[in-house]
Amino acid sequence: MRMVKRMAIAGIALATALTLLPAGAGAATPAKIKVGFMFGMTGAASPIGPVQLDGAKLAVKEINAAGGVMIDGKKVPVEFVVRDDESKPDIAIRRFRELLTEEKVNVIVGQTFAPISGALNKEVKKTPVLYFPVNVVALKMFEKAEMAPSTFAPHGSAYAAGYAGAGYIIKNLGYKKIVFFGPAYAFGQDQWAGAKDAMKKYGVTAEYIESPVGTSDFTPYLTKVAEMKPDIVMLAHWGVDAINVLKQSYEIGLKKKTKIWFNWMTNIFGTGVPADALDGVYSLMSWYYDMAGFKDAAVVKTANDFTQKFRKEYGYPPDPYSAMAYTGTMEALRGIALAQSTDPAAVAAALMKSPRFDTMKGPATWRADHQPTFKYGAFVVLGKGAKERKDPKWDLVKIVDVYSGEDYLPPLSALGY
Repeated sequence: MRMVKRMAIAGIALATALTLLPAGAGAATPAKIKVGFMFGMTGAASPIGPVQLDGAKLAVKEINAAGGVMIDGKKVPVEFVVRDDESKPDIAIRRFRELLTEEKVNVIVGQTFAPISGALNKEVKKTPVLYFPVNVVALKMFEKAEMAPSTFAPHGSAYAAGYAGAGYIIKNLGYKKIVFFGPAYAFGQDQWAGAKDAMKKYGVTAEYIESPVGTSDFTPYLTKVAEMKPDIVMLAHWGVDAINVLKQSYEIGLKKKTKIWFNWMTNIFGTGVPADALDGVYSLMSWYYDMAGFKDAAVVKTANDFTQKFRKEYGYPPDPYSAMAYTGTMEALRGIALAQSTDPAAVAAALMKSPRFDTMKGPATWRADHQPTFKYGAFVVLGKGAKERKDPKWDLVKIVDVYSGEDYLPPLSALGY
């Protein structure tokens, strides 16, 4: 009995001592860090998924070129595996579970469609893992009751695009007769929520038109927009829908009847339509590879350096979504280095303790809701026509302004913090 008591006391003492050790202490240094990359490589999100993957892979290549992630004084290499979520939540959940149980990944970086990020965030709450959705996610996911402790979403929500777009249109362009045309899913509806808040702030109202999920012919809606004779129309579509709505706007001559503002532009959308379809179209972009003429020389240099590395690796310029996939992967691995551990809770705590990080769009800081504020929230761009382009395929837009400040993000109090 005395021996049993002594063993029990010793066990309690050891357990107590282990709880006092820093995260990762007492555990063997891992032989490798394994990352799961999962994007919409096929399906409705497929125009964007491949360029996201390229950005994420470049981050891993750079980390490994420097020897790996430093843990316990040793450089640990990073390995990745790739899965296609096929732009479908049920498939994404199945692949998520495969990555954890079969591939034994430490980190998951990915997603191209907001509903999939939301579904996987719920899985992370049940089965903790470090998760970085690098697409624009649904606003609701940032609510305190919804956000998983180890989920970090560097690209924020579509609310910001709607808010910043409407705010800029009213304050800077002076337009007040606005039609908002968006899709009947979270990406468009969150933009509308942001736009409404900005309009309320500035005393403006707008007409709202919504296209059902699965719409491929947008001409009846665009014809209705033309008949309403607005000063400007805000287009809020995504993926294949974005390319179709831009093409069809051009084909029916909508630009001749109203100004067009495309809420959230990417290189992939821009190259998917005729050059003159973008001519004179205003847009917001989270980032653009050609920052020539931008007021912040440090950001221009950082952007150029990243663009050169990316072009050398892949032969084309990085999309904004390539840049955010790169950033998200880098932040996940920075968190592991800070925590000296792959434990999701330890990494999350380490990132929030050291929340500032640098990006190709300026310094950023993680908020309590696990989305970052950037020095430059979004860039206002104007589309170039065929005659203005130096490169007929990739010289898509020019930066004309920037939307900065935290007001385009919903206040933390509104999200339950």
